[in-house]
Amino acid sequence: MTNDVTTTVEVDLDMIAEQVWSAFLNGGEEETIFAAPDTGAPVDLAASVAMVGAYEGHLVVSCSHKASRDVASVLFAMEPDEVTTDDVGDALGELANVLGGNVKSVLPSPSQLSLPRVSATGHERWPGTVEVCRTVVRWRDEPYVVTLLSGGPSNNAQGV
Repeated sequence: MTNDVTTTVEVDLDMIAEQVWSAFLNGGEEETIFAAPDTGAPVDLAASVAMVGAYEGHLVVSCSHKASRDVASVLFAMEPDEVTTDDVGDALGELANVLGGNVKSVLPSPSQLSLPRVSATGHERWPGTVEVCRTVVRWRDEPYVVTLLSGGPSNNAQGV
């Protein structure tokens, strides 16, 4: 296992989040603020993907219920009040998957991603992990915290 992550990953996480939001969610709209201040807003949901191989860790996206409904409504071209719980889980999981895939491309290889996992508690803990870097994206006036963790067992590595 190699977890030799340089400080360039912190800069890359901001850049990756900006690219993903621009391509995946904004549709050309200029409504996203990248690297927003972390105000400690309440987190209701988290989606994560585990990375296993040369790099061991997790990519986690955390947000509020409203924020997750906004993601689902854009991805599935629905009104926010039409979005189901399953839609929210699928959309937030897909966002974590896309972010994780982009992050994986700048980490030591070869590594693989697990299937996304969504937690209704808003956070999960993996013993032995440490936070490598994080960024906060403010989109539609809601914060999304994107965190890269390193180390620990990859407990959600199903599907790798």
